[in-house]
Amino acid sequence: INILSENPFIMAKEMVEEVKEKVDIIIIDFHAEATAEKIAMARYLDGKITALYGTHTHVQTADEQIFSEGTAYITDIGMTGPEDSVIGMDKKASIKRFVTTLPEKYKIAEGNCKFNSCLFDINDENSRTEKILRINL
Repeated sequence: INILSENPFIMAKEMVEEVKEKVDIIIIDFHAEATAEKIAMARYLDGKITALYGTHTHVQTADEQIFSEGTAYITDIGMTGPEDSVIGMDKKASIKRFVTTLPEKYKIAEGNCKFNSCLFDINDENSRTEKILRINL
């Protein structure tokens, strides 16, 4: 199966079905651009997976929640990297790309870093998330 050409909703459901009898906890990192797509995926899989967190935008969102069937969700878990940057890249090079619309080699920014993540408190008996703690250090 070429997963790049398949519908991610159908693929996710098939993959969950394939592993659900072999594991107790299923956590999905959904690397997608659109927030609506991430929310829809989590709602589609609510009760079938333990948690879904989004990645890609490098900006931690403040919408962590636990859906009615026990699936934990956050649109974007954030990033770990330089604070004074554009999604971890040198801000001058990044801004130049937008201002000139010309390609500019990305350079990793330097300086103090931040750490974004989430801590999911999962009940061992039913594999449902009971609490989400957003971490931003």
